[in-house]
Parts: sequence; C-alpha cells; structure tokens
Amino acid sequence: MELEGEVWRARKVLYNAYFGKGRYTPRGSTDDKFFHFLEKLLALSRKKKEKNVRTLEMSVRRKLLRFDFKWLRSARNEADIRHLREDIVQEFEFAVGSYAAYRNRERFNKVRDLRSAQKSLPIAVERQEILDLLEMNQVVIVAGDTGCGKSTQLPRYLLEAGYGKIACTQPRRIACTALAKRVAFETLNQYGNKVAYQIRFEKTKTRVTRILFLTEGLLLRQLASDKNLNQYNVIILDEVHERNLHGDLLVALLRDVIPRRPDLKLILMSATINLELFKSYFENTPVVQVPGRLYPIELKYMPVREHDMPKNAKIDVGPYLRILQMIDQKYPSKDRGDVLIFVNGMAAISTIAEGLKKYAEHSKHWIILRLHSSLTEEEQDKVFDMAPAGVRKCIISTNIAETSLTIDEIRFVIDSGKVNLAKYDPITRSSRLTDCWVSKASANQRMGRAGRTGPGVCFRLYSSDHFHKMEDFTPSEIRRVSLDSLILQILGMKLNWNVEDFPFLERPDEEAFKEAITSLQSQGVLTEESHNVLTPLGEILSMLPVDVAIGKMLVYSCVMDQLEVVLTVAAGLSVQSPFTNQSFQSSSVVKKREEMMSSVGDPFVLVNVYREWLEAKARNENTREWCRDRGIDEPRLYEISKLRRQFAEILEQANLIEKEEEESTKFERRVRAGDKRRLRELKKEARFKEKTRKVLKYEKHFDSFMDIDEEGDQNDPLKEISFLEFAVAHNQREVSKVIRAHKLRDLARPVVKMIIASGLYPQVAMEHNHNVHTYGHAQLAYCRSKPFVKIHPNGCLSQYPHFMDIEQDHSGVSDNHHLLYYGMLLETTDPFLVNTAKIPAVLLISFARSVIHTEPRIICCDGFIEFIFDHDDHALEVFEQTCDIRRKFAESMARKLANQKYGGRELDRKVEKLSRSPYPLRLRRIMYPPVGMLLGVHSLKGEAISFATTVVKDDSADDLTSQDSQESKEAKDGEEPEEKKGKLQRFCQFCQKTLNFVSPTDAARHMRSHKEQRSEAEL
Repeated sequence: MELEGEVWRARKVLYNAYFGKGRYTPRGSTDDKFFHFLEKLLALSRKKKEKNVRTLEMSVRRKLLRFDFKWLRSARNEADIRHLREDIVQEFEFAVGSYAAYRNRERFNKVRDLRSAQKSLPIAVERQEILDLLEMNQVVIVAGDTGCGKSTQLPRYLLEAGYGKIACTQPRRIACTALAKRVAFETLNQYGNKVAYQIRFEKTKTRVTRILFLTEGLLLRQLASDKNLNQYNVIILDEVHERNLHGDLLVALLRDVIPRRPDLKLILMSATINLELFKSYFENTPVVQVPGRLYPIELKYMPVREHDMPKNAKIDVGPYLRILQMIDQKYPSKDRGDVLIFVNGMAAISTIAEGLKKYAEHSKHWIILRLHSSLTEEEQDKVFDMAPAGVRKCIISTNIAETSLTIDEIRFVIDSGKVNLAKYDPITRSSRLTDCWVSKASANQRMGRAGRTGPGVCFRLYSSDHFHKMEDFTPSEIRRVSLDSLILQILGMKLNWNVEDFPFLERPDEEAFKEAITSLQSQGVLTEESHNVLTPLGEILSMLPVDVAIGKMLVYSCVMDQLEVVLTVAAGLSVQSPFTNQSFQSSSVVKKREEMMSSVGDPFVLVNVYREWLEAKARNENTREWCRDRGIDEPRLYEISKLRRQFAEILEQANLIEKEEEESTKFERRVRAGDKRRLRELKKEARFKEKTRKVLKYEKHFDSFMDIDEEGDQNDPLKEISFLEFAVAHNQREVSKVIRAHKLRDLARPVVKMIIASGLYPQVAMEHNHNVHTYGHAQLAYCRSKPFVKIHPNGCLSQYPHFMDIEQDHSGVSDNHHLLYYGMLLETTDPFLVNTAKIPAVLLISFARSVIHTEPRIICCDGFIEFIFDHDDHALEVFEQTCDIRRKFAESMARKLANQKYGGRELDRKVEKLSRSPYPLRLRRIMYPPVGMLLGVHSLKGEAISFATTVVKDDSADDLTSQDSQESKEAKDGEEPEEKKGKLQRFCQFCQKTLNFVSPTDAARHMRSHKEQRSEAEL
C-alpha cells in the first residue's frame, strides 16, 4: 500500500496524538484547514512519485523548513501511534512543518499588505499632527470623512504612542464587536487580549487589555461608580454626530471630568460633525479635518413627480423598479455591484420588497433582501453574504446602513431622501414616527456607501434644489424623545447639580423638560419638595436600565411577592417582541403558537412563551427548531433570560429581595464546571474564527431563505455559546422553580395583573363600545389624551379579539368590565397601543391618583372614567375595599423600601377579592377630562382636587359625562369647601326628610345604616 494513502488513513490518530487535549495547536488553524492542506500535499507527493521525481530525505526537509520537532517528540511515545511505521510518522511531521511554513508565509504576506494599506489611508498623513495636538491639549476634535480610517487607525496610533488605557465608545453593540476584531487584526493582536470589547452581557476584557471598545451606555454606568474614570487615560467618543441621548450626556459629563483629571485626554470623532456646536462647547479646542477615501461616485437626481404616482398609493415602487431595469440594461451582470436602497421604515421596506421581488423572479438577475433593526440577527446577517455569479443583491434598508453597518460590494445607492424620526409628545405621552426628509449630512453619508470599494452611482429620488433646502444636520435626540429616563439617570449619578442647570450640549425644549419633571414627581420618583432629590423609589429606579413604568413593576412585584413572573414581563417589554415579523404572514406558524396566547394580552403572552421555552429545554428538545417552528427568535429569549438575572441582581443590591443561596449537588457542580470550561473554549473559538461569507441561494429572497436550515450553521460556535451560557447560569432546579412560578395560581394571577396595571398606569385606555370582536376588524379604544386609538395589529388582543368579549346587558351593565393598559402609544399611520393588557376595570380604583365618590352609585377616576354601580351599597363597599388596599399598599411599600417586615399575603388576598368583585356596573368615559390633572402614584394622605366640568352626551350610545364638582372652591385662603361644612343635601326615605352630609360617601353610609338596622329587626 502506498505511503500517502496510509498517512491519510492515519491522519486523525496522528493529529490527536500531536495536537490533542492539552497539546499545542498552531493559532488560527482548524482541523479542516490542516486536513485540506494535508490532502493537497499528499496528492502532490503522489504525482511526483509517478513522474519519478526524487523526494527529499526527511533530514534535508527539516533543514529547509527550519522547523523544530523537539516539542513533538514526546508524542511519539503515545500508545495510539506506536503501531504506526516510522516513515508514516515522518511523513506526517513533514506535513505539519510544511503547513507551519505555509501559514507563516501567509501571515507575512498579510502583514505586508496590511502595512501598505494602513499607509495609504488619508488619516495616516495626519497621524503626527493628531498626536502632537493631543500632547498639548486635553480635547481634540477629529472630523474625518467616510473611509478615512479614523475608527480603526486612531486607537492603534494612540497605543503605539504609549497610551495604555484607551476607551472607544460606539453607539451600537455590533460596531463594538466588529471594530474590536478589526483593530486587533490591525495591531497584530488578533489572538491576544490587548484589544477587547464590552457590551451588554458580554465582554472580552482582561487585565492586559489596552484598547476597549464599549457602548455609550456602559461608559455612563462606569461614570456613575467612578466619577473621574480613573481606569482610562484616553477616551474616544466615536460617531458623535448621531446626537443620541447617551452620546450627548457623555459629552456633557466628560467636559466636567476633564478639569478634575488633567492627565485625561478626550477625542471627539465623527464623519459629519457640527463643528461650530462642538467648538463652542469645548472652548479653544483644536480640530483636525481628514478627507475621505472614496472612489468616484456619479450622482444622479431623479425626482419623483406626484402625478406619476398611482392614486391612493402611499409608497410607489415604480421609481425603484425602473432603476433596477436601467441597471440591468446598462451594466453587464458579470460586473459585480449590488444595490442599497434607503427608505424610511418597515412598511416601506415591505411594500418595495414585495414589488421588486416580482421583477426579480421574472428577470432572474436579483436577490431581494431587507435590513431593519426589528429583524432577527440571522435575517440581518444575510445582507453580508455574496450573491451567486450573474446575480446582484438588492438590499432595502432604513438609515441603519448609513453608518452602523458597512456592506461590501455596494455599487449603486438609491436614496428616497426619507427617514422616520421618533418625536415624543409630552402632552399625549405618545411617540410619533414622523416621515421626514433627511439632512444634508445624512444624504451625503448615504451617497458615500456607493464608493467604499469601487466607483459607484447614487440615484437621489429628489431634486438638487430640494437637497439644498434640507437641514444641515439631523435634529438631536434630546429634542425629540421623552426626557424622564435622562433626568432620572442624571439625578441617580449624584453629581450635585441642579438638574435645571445641567450643562447640556444642546438644551432640551423647556416645556418638555418641565413636563418630564412633573411626570417624575407625580410617579413618586422625585420628592414633592424638590425636583433635584430622588425618593427611595426613585433611587431604585435610577439603578434599573429600564423605563420608569417597567421599573415600577419590578419594585411592586417585590412588595407583593410575585417577582419571578414580573421579571419575565419586565425583561420581555424591554426587548423587541420575540415573534419575528415574517411569522405573522404564515398561518401555519401562527396556528402552532395559539396555545401560548393569553386572554389577558401581550404581557401574559410573554410569560407563556418563556415558560413553554423552558419546558422544551427541560425536555431536552432542540429549542432552536422549536422556536423556528413557532416564528420565535430564540436569541431574544436568551436576552430575556439575561435581563431577568440582571434585574434580580440590582433588586438584591437594593435590599428588596434576599440573595438565594445556590443549592446544587456534587454532580451538578461537576457538570457546570465542564460547561464553563467548554463555554470558555467556544468563546475563544468564536472570537478567533474567521467569518466566512456564504453564497446566497438563487431565487431565495427575503421571505424564503429563513426556511432553510443551512448545514454551516450547525457547527457555528455562536449557536452553542448561548445554550451553554444559559446552562451555566441556570441549573435544573432553578429552571423547574421558574416554570412552576410561571404557572400562575388563582391567587397570584389577579395580583400580577394588579402589578402590571399599576406599573403601566397612567397609560390606561377604555375599549370602544361598538368594537366587533372578530379577526380583521380594528379594535378601537379611548385614551385620556387621544379619543380614538387602535390596538396594534400584531398584538394578542388584536389577533384574537374574542378575548375581549364580555357578557353585558343592553345598557352595558356587567360584572366583568375591563380596561386596557399599554406599554406605549405609538403613532405611525395611526395611533396604536403597543404591548396591551386587559385588566379588570375595578382595579383602577385601587391605584388611580384621583378617586372621587361623586354620587352614592358613582366613583370617578382621574376625571376620565366613571364606574356606575346598580346599588349605592355596592359602590360604597368597593370604595371602602379600594381605600383599604391603597392604605395597605402604601404602608407595605414604605416598609419594603425601609427594609422592614410587613404582611404581604393579606394585601394579596384583598386584591384578589376586589378583582373578583361580583357587583355589576357600567363604565362611562368623560369626553373632556380636566387638563393639568396630575396622574401617577397616589398620596396616602390624599390631596385637593380642583377642576371645572361639563356634562356631555352624544348620539352614539356611548355616554360621555363628568361631574359638577364643588372642589373648585377648595383651599382658598384657608376656607373649607362648602361640601365639608355639611351642605351636601340628600333626601332620606327612611328618615323622610332632607339631610345635610359632608360627602356622597357619608350619605351612602347613612343609607346603609338604615338597611342594616332593618335586617337586624327582621332577624
């Protein structure tokens, strides 16, 4: 038998003997690469023998290779290879040496090419100037155009100049990981830890790390615990042009740190920076402007005329289709070059993708893909894969592709000139996604995508005149979003600043700022005496990386002992929906997950999905396939799991819950130790693994490729990392405990509803009386600030509207009325309620800020919703129950925050009893609720209410009313209101005379006393 064949058959035994467990393996190599090389080498040796070419002796070979085999000699004593002939072992050693030499030559060529590429970058010319300016100044601004190399080269320059503790912030996690990998390669530290990244739940940082890429939010959290950031000597703020909340806040805070840290250097870096704004904020700051390195870009203006658009068409696919046809005609398909289309949202992406897909199927020249932040990671990653020969990719994206992601081989850009900007309305407490024209800076960024790797073409679907009328820069986020979380974060950092005097880079709108302060005070986050002091509740909420409403839920769950379930709800509401966008288009997928739907609504759907996923894990099912079959994105469930753990740790630090001692057997500890070891190996493998670009399958567009489970994914270490991280963090006992907690008991269910409702309050709506509870009909509701809103079509209560059916008589009387609580009021094409929960209506009385017993049978909440009971006694009993719950909850809350004991079970029973109230009632909304009324956490001692009202009724059979209140005379110059002087007159049928009462409640009590006396007499 020939020698080469014997070596090939013994390859795995030899490889394991030399490079098995505990032995040295050449870095950067994998089994597959080496075996492929070995196969080629043996084939070459076989050919030489056939041609009678004399092969070199082993000793001569070794001299030529200059490869030391001493470190391999110990392996020769391994029992596994003793039976092999000497010439087989020698041939394998020669192959190993040849492979090492080949890899060294490969690395040398890479380094040579790398150094040449680095020198050719525009920023290389400015290297010394930047370092000199940084030596003489604490702050330097680097305005580098697209492609100049600032993000990858500047950290390397600093490292080589002797700066050893460098932090570089990025607005997005994907940029942190990608840049860390690239800079590690640029610094020839690809397999070391000098360059690392740190993002939420993941870091590669070690003691030897010198350059750290991290998100802006993480640096803010480090600032909260280390006011001077002593762990760094250089901080680079990259992409500051994006002007997001975290970025602007960091700029302001670091300007305050600089005087206290004379040795600290700050570099502000961006492609399209507003130089005047930043130069005025940092006085006498030098600026280095670096030109970009773009290939020539042909710019074509192709404005879309309105009369060219089809009637009633919001989005016209025609202009995009014509450009694709023109590219097919003008540019041969053999010339590589893909298309990137910029539009303004998921609706536009879907419409255009569907339209272009028909042309792609007909022409067979295109693969249509989508790119949006709401898509799964797998869907987003497809845009980086290559198109087959003779086929181009057409990627339809939002502004996520402007700066965050760089897609190779883009040659054509089609710019619609549109972007969706979120604008928060503090009056209606809603976020509106507004269709806006982009700024000049954004338009130029989009154009630049066409010239990164070669000459390109940019088609602008607007005129040159229109371009010159655009704003120079995109409005900053601080002027467009809710400021509640920003103010809470500033106060939580204990900076000893008056929040109104905070040195913002750009002042927020004064009205929005005042509204945020008022909102936080009404929510019990700020003290009533000062808006610069956090309450005990506010202190805890400032530690939680969530919105105020979700933070309140978590705190309330600790008070009412329902933490496990609420952790899942809070984590689920903090991430994107676990259901993929594409899954809603498949009836079979929707059918499979019907059992996870809940009549309560979206928060309880999250609970069911998480529980069933855990049960699938407990049964050792393939949860990735389980999720795929149900249209669920498993990485989001893993993120929920990590968030649950993070929230629990923060609540432990706040002494709201006790730290549970880990209980595990010796066997479980041994298994966990093995999982940890395997996890470290996988993370290292994933970090060093060179990501190979796959070739997309022909005619597999955005709506079909996710059905294919590609073989390459099965061996992807990233897939196993999430699985092992979960296994290390949760033993079987913990998983079983969480599953049990998520199977809510009868007593726990109404308590969890109460926690969700009180956390989301005042985000409450009342369902429209005339809704048709069948699929396909819009489900309307009334908000306090918006008369007509819709439940989001992807929401559970919209997909399954029959869940909102109740039994009621013709006048609307029922003992099962509900109200709708929502996580967000989002305005796109229409105002939508997002993350909606259906909660028993009567629970609102127990936590609404303003509750007035206006008449013996009527209770009014917040001047918006009236509860009209059939009998006075019923109203009074519910009123007294809710007063008891309010008092008990406030006392329990105060004791919990003070770390004192309290009776939580008693409160649970009271809530459960109220939620099952048997008393029939009807709901009536007030058409014009009082303006300026505070909504939020109620005060235990009560407070004065003053507003004027009008009785209104329309013809839609939906009663709209309000009270004629006497409280408007209250609290003037110390006078008591008339009502408190006993001037409320009611005729008593038992006393047969008109009596004066202090309040409607007092009158109802009087009537009930007669009925009780009558009952006793009958007995």
